[in-house]
Amino acid sequence: MRTAREAVQYGLTGSALGALFTAGFAWKYSRSLHGTGLSLLAGGVFGWTFGHEIANHSLQLYRVDTLASEAKFLEWWKSKTEGY
Repeated sequence: MRTAREAVQYGLTGSALGALFTAGFAWKYSRSLHGTGLSLLAGGVFGWTFGHEIANHSLQLYRVDTLASEAKFLEWWKSKTEGY
């Protein structure tokens, strides 16, 4: 869980960098407000994707057994809701 939270920081950083750089290039070369806005949005999405992929490799999230963690969460949720 902790490494997944750390991976979000990579995604947010990538999103911010991607959005700012693509919007900056769009504004520098076109001076179009709608083009800059679209570049900001697209750069944010692309940056999030690249940041998430970098986090997967650097934090080795591809080795995490997600099915086991989901089953453990569901067992915890079941015991929590049935306990009351």
